[in-house]
Amino acid sequence: MKKIILLLLCGIVSVALFAQTKTVVYGNLGVENVNISVLNTQHGTVTNAKGQYTLMLPERNNRINLHYSCIGYQDTVVGITPKQLERDSINISFKMRKQEYALNEVSILADRPHFEGDWNIIMDFEVYDGIVCMLQGNGNKYRLLLADVDIKVFDTVPIPKRIKPTRLLKDCMGNCQLMASDSVYQIDLNDKTKPFIATDRYRYNAVMGDCLFLTDHHLYLRTTIMQGFSSMFYRIDVATKEKQPLFVDDGSDEYQNFFDEMKFAAANMPKHGPSIEDWERFVRIAWFRDSSAHLALAGKKLVYFDNDNGMIRQYDQNLKELKSCPIDYPQKSDWKPQILQDPAKNKFYTFIGYWLNEININTGETTPKARIDVDIYSKVALWNRHLYILRRQHTSLGKLRSYIERIDID
Repeated sequence: MKKIILLLLCGIVSVALFAQTKTVVYGNLGVENVNISVLNTQHGTVTNAKGQYTLMLPERNNRINLHYSCIGYQDTVVGITPKQLERDSINISFKMRKQEYALNEVSILADRPHFEGDWNIIMDFEVYDGIVCMLQGNGNKYRLLLADVDIKVFDTVPIPKRIKPTRLLKDCMGNCQLMASDSVYQIDLNDKTKPFIATDRYRYNAVMGDCLFLTDHHLYLRTTIMQGFSSMFYRIDVATKEKQPLFVDDGSDEYQNFFDEMKFAAANMPKHGPSIEDWERFVRIAWFRDSSAHLALAGKKLVYFDNDNGMIRQYDQNLKELKSCPIDYPQKSDWKPQILQDPAKNKFYTFIGYWLNEININTGETTPKARIDVDIYSKVALWNRHLYILRRQHTSLGKLRSYIERIDID
């Protein structure tokens, strides 16, 4: 059934979206398993055993930023201009710089359920249908750990040696996918003999990368432009393949200010100061924000967080507006524009300062639920009023430790 649905989605998107010539980026970083991703998209790849990689970029019309990351090395961002994107291929090669870590011990709160495996590090996790699926590995051997909502492992699924996984991804149908360097593997836990079904990674990203969710009649998608400062939402009719625009979150003013700041910084960056890439990350986080518009399915209703106009809007699936209310974020300067959804309860949350706040979509009010040190988590997920956090930290002996912690919201 998963194969049939994926083929159906391939057909829907292929008919609705026009083909275009794309640019290929390739190079050598000298390090294996470096993650290369196009910022604000799900396009990416990893380097092979020789440190080599090849990546087809999603578009040519707008500036693209490539994010290079690997455990033990400093993150690097490389920008590609529209002029450079006119070429069919671009060689980007450099030597990854090793990361210096603070020598701090891991601290785990005793009253919070957590899991810290004794078999190397937890690379990634996803929560779906009440199952906490954890990807664990050491560069040579990988496996999936399946745990219940209390993070108690009840099953282990070994990953074949031919598969070099990088992360887990929950797709628009709520299924968990295993991302690898060259393929995407759909995880079928009901088939013990063949739990991993391979799909070409480039094809999967082209088809599924922008997908948000699927209803009985429509596939909903989001695409971003201007380095993620603007978002466009649309849907495709499953039966007719007709594409229908829905909402636009216009961040052109924000993008222009960000672009002007980076242009000035590039011309005036001190020799002994931060790199232009480090400065860009700081400016993006501290001064500007990417498009924070969010479209979700809550039961039978569509919920749109319209940050352009400071509103939360609810629609039925015929796009009839049912209700709207102003967004009430009491500390806008501290608000982190990440909208989190609890799919089991159809509740919505966001971070304000160090607090996870529940958002009342009928009134726009936010209510603090849990204080969280958001500076050190690497990934979060919600399920049935539980917040799951993947944390990583180096010990005083320089060993990397990782664990998943559960925080009860109520």
